Amino acid sequence: MKNKYLARFSRVLALIVIVIILSMLSPGFLQISNLMNVLNQTSLNLIVACGMTITMLITGIDLSVGSILALTSVVAASYFKSGSVPEMAFGIGLALILGFLLGAMNGVVVHYLRLPPFLVTFGTQQIFRGMAFLYMSGSVLNDFDSVFLFIGKGKLWGIPTPVIITVVLIVVVGFILKKTVVGREIYYVGSNLSAAKYSGISVAKVTVVSFGLSGMIAALAGIVYISRLNAAEAVIGESFALQAIAAAAIGGISFKGGSGSIYGTIIGALILTIILNGMNLLGVPTQWQSFATGGLIIIAVLMDAKAVKAKE
Repeated sequence: MKNKYLARFSRVLALIVIVIILSMLSPGFLQISNLMNVLNQTSLNLIVACGMTITMLITGIDLSVGSILALTSVVAASYFKSGSVPEMAFGIGLALILGFLLGAMNGVVVHYLRLPPFLVTFGTQQIFRGMAFLYMSGSVLNDFDSVFLFIGKGKLWGIPTPVIITVVLIVVVGFILKKTVVGREIYYVGSNLSAAKYSGISVAKVTVVSFGLSGMIAALAGIVYISRLNAAEAVIGESFALQAIAAAAIGGISFKGGSGSIYGTIIGALILTIILNGMNLLGVPTQWQSFATGGLIIIAVLMDAKAVKAKE
């Protein structure tokens, strides 16, 4: 328990130190406009990372989230061009349901064929992306209705709508993981698969639901993303999976499963976005930004390996 809180505090402390250093190096960093920009940038990654957190908690990983985001977005995009609110609501519902089904398909293959989640979702990543390209045939859908654009570009009480959506999602996912039977089962399956089986937990259900939720959350991210872009095309979301994995790993979600929380993922996403934002303000070349992201992931993996070894 002591190590758990120490690890959580160390990440919060790291975030505070990073903010202090960047505020000293770049006077514009603490400006309200830039902080709002940071939150807006973090929101999209954090939405996808919420779903990634769920799959990582059961020792899974979902590389297909970017492709699910793209496929669900392009399928639903035509419903966002009219001014009909029911039609747009139908499009959003269609995207979310399709996202859950695509994610659940990953879970079915992983569980019943006993294949590694990494390889399964790497394969479906290519399949779903190919389906998006076939569906669009090289075209781009844009000029969405202003009501739909409010999702990605609007503000409520001065706060960007994507940030509000992200906060609501975090509360919902946090509640599911900590206060529901499904959430407890997710942790049990990730902590000790054999014990979970013997205790009567349906590992098949937990696996399918976990990947299904990941897919649904990716679809939600897609809705926010195309609303922000005012365009939907098959190429969107290609880097989202790696960014989400990075946020979850930096936030302390163990690759061995059963350890970590959605609140750690928040810290991880903020650390990642703030560092990239600070580099942009300081004029650091893009290749060095990628270097920094990769370095953070390696550090997170090393910390995870050390924590697992300490438990053993």
